[in-house]
Amino acid sequence: MTDELELDLDALPAAARDRLGRFAAEFERLSANDYALFATRGEDEAAVDEAFRAALEALGGASRQAAARAAAATFVEWAVQGYARRLTLPDTLLLYQSLPDRPEDRIRLARAIQAAVMGIIAWDELEAGSIAVLVGPFLDMAERATGEVLDDDPE
Repeated sequence: MTDELELDLDALPAAARDRLGRFAAEFERLSANDYALFATRGEDEAAVDEAFRAALEALGGASRQAAARAAAATFVEWAVQGYARRLTLPDTLLLYQSLPDRPEDRIRLARAIQAAVMGIIAWDELEAGSIAVLVGPFLDMAERATGEVLDDDPE
């Protein structure tokens, strides 16, 4: 995964590429069976959209924005491939695993992944509150990838 991403990320700052590579390693450890856990968002979608736009704006030029969007799309594609590799329903019943998730869960997961990747890339450019909104359910993974604990409490 990291090698694939490096091809698309030349326009991003080195620190953002490094963070994204570490986040990719964290993401790779996830089982596709656990994706549904990350498909829920506690934040208002409008707040996520606003933070996403702020992150794109903070990145500056069109080449950086395109690289960030390409990285997000690559992560979503990786999740799609993970879903495709999951066992079929009869196999999951025999192994006592949970039932497959719903299509809307997959859409929510894709949005959550896109937002989290944008938060990782723009980590140095945004306020902690905006980053927290973007990384949402991926906060623990994001903190491990960045080596920083996000303090979004202003006090």
